[in-house]
Amino acid sequence: MISFDMKSYITKLIMPPGPILSMTLIGLLLLSALLYYRAIKIQRFLEPALAVSEPRIKFNKDINNLLVKEFGTTSTGIKFRRGSVLVDQSFLFSTAHQMDGSHPLILKKLGRFFLSVLGDQYLRDRISLVLVSTNLPFTGDPRLNKELRFQVGERTALILNSLYAAEPELEQKFGKYFAVTAIPVDASGGETNSIEFRLIPTERLHIEVLERLEKYSY
Repeated sequence: MISFDMKSYITKLIMPPGPILSMTLIGLLLLSALLYYRAIKIQRFLEPALAVSEPRIKFNKDINNLLVKEFGTTSTGIKFRRGSVLVDQSFLFSTAHQMDGSHPLILKKLGRFFLSVLGDQYLRDRISLVLVSTNLPFTGDPRLNKELRFQVGERTALILNSLYAAEPELEQKFGKYFAVTAIPVDASGGETNSIEFRLIPTERLHIEVLERLEKYSY
């Protein structure tokens, strides 16, 4: 059995419940204060970041919703990514890079999609140009580059003209929003399989960002 002196010694080593509870509560309060301080710092960073990204997120979401409405969610050859609608070349061209007319429905749907986009006042105010582009394989031969530039430019113009033919209302109402170009790329990198319809934003999106950031500048 433990002697009386030993019991007294052990009792002195063990702190009473009151101080233990007080120290625990103080520790919890300090931890809560630290977590609150960190949460405030994170919030101060996240709010401006969200203000910067929110206009672009809404714009992209609205565009993507219209694309899904027209083509559905199962289409793997047409997608919206980083501000561009990408269409697989096989949807519009044969292997000889000639439009073979085998996908008139794709052009019709694409035309209706752009009619919906540009027919929406909110979206139209934020689009300055729809740039239709294909890649131009750039080589070390200036003469060949000139020939390729001409060929690719003609092919890109053919895409836009075919889109207008499939949906004439698009050209009548919004023809001023469309332009074509060939993007030089390294020939050794291979040719992309996508035709790009890049939505070039207006200053409206930038103005929205500045307006949202204004309250954080004080």
